Amino acid sequence: MMEVPQVGFERSSNKSNVCSNALGDWLEAIVLFDQNEVSKSDVVDVLIERQVCPDSAQDLAHEIAGHGWNEIRQRKSWGGLPDSFAISENRLEDDADWSSLPVRSFLLLLSLFRIFPDWAQENRDSVNQGNLFEEVVERICPGLLPGWDVFRAGWSPGDAKDVPAIVDELCDRIHVRGALDLEEWHSPDANDAGLDIVCYRSFPDRREALPVYFLQCASGKNWRDKLNTPNPGLWQKLMNSAVQPSTGIAAPFIIQKRELNIAALTGQATIFDRFRLLGAAVCPEVQLSAELEERLVEWMRPRIDRLPRAN
Repeated sequence: MMEVPQVGFERSSNKSNVCSNALGDWLEAIVLFDQNEVSKSDVVDVLIERQVCPDSAQDLAHEIAGHGWNEIRQRKSWGGLPDSFAISENRLEDDADWSSLPVRSFLLLLSLFRIFPDWAQENRDSVNQGNLFEEVVERICPGLLPGWDVFRAGWSPGDAKDVPAIVDELCDRIHVRGALDLEEWHSPDANDAGLDIVCYRSFPDRREALPVYFLQCASGKNWRDKLNTPNPGLWQKLMNSAVQPSTGIAAPFIIQKRELNIAALTGQATIFDRFRLLGAAVCPEVQLSAELEERLVEWMRPRIDRLPRAN
C-alpha cells in the first residue's frame, strides 16, 4: 500500500489534522496506481501504524477514513472520477489500468508532487512535465470552449517563441494590429510573457473585438503565484486591441470551492482545475493523439513505479 503523504497528514490526537484534499488524492492514487481497491479498515490501520493517530484514537482514525470517503463521493459527483470507480460503504474499487486513462493518471500524478515532496525531489521534471501539461490542456480546450479555436502560444523545448512572434500570430488570427512601439512594452527576456494558450471565437467578418481567452498552464504547486499571469492589460497594449482578453489558469489539482472563489476573485481569472479539465476531456470535440498518449504513459511509468510504498 502507498505510504501516508508527508504533507497534509499532521498528527491527529483529539481532532483531525488531515487535509481532505490530500486524503482524497492519496485514496485516488492507491486505487489507480497501487492496488485497485482499498477498504476503510485498511486506511484506519495505516493511520494508526504511521502514528497519524495514536493507538488510543481508533475512533478518530475511523472518522478520518469517513472524511476520505465523503471527499471521494464528492469528487465523483462533480465528474472527477470515471464510471468504473465504485464507492461502497467500506470499500473503493476501480479495475481500470492507469495506462488506459492517461489524462486522469497524468493530472493525478502531478498532484502527488505536492504531498510527497521527497519523491517529488527525485522525480520532478519541470520542463517536460510542463510541456506535456500544456499539450494536454491544448487538446482539452475544445471541450472547455466548444466552437472556439485554440493555439498554443507559449514557449516549449522545441519551439522557443517570444513576445514579438506571438503578437505576429495573434495579429493574423484575431485581427488585431499589434503595438507599433512593441519593444517599449516588453522585456527582451520575457519569453512568452506568461501566455501559454490562446482560445478565441472566430467570425467570418474578420473584424477585431473577438472574444478571447488567454490561459496560463500551471503544473506545479506554485499555481497561486500565477493568478495574474498573463496580465490582460499588458497583452491588450501589446496587441493594440480594442478588447482586453479574459484570462484563466489551468492546474492539475483539485481546488476546493472556497480557495477557487478567492483565487478567481484575486486574479480575475477563470480557474480550470482537475474536475473541470477531466469533465471537458470526455467531450466528443476532444481528441488526444496516440503519440501524445504514448508519451504521457512513457513519462509516467517510471515515476509511478517509484511512488513511496510502505514496507
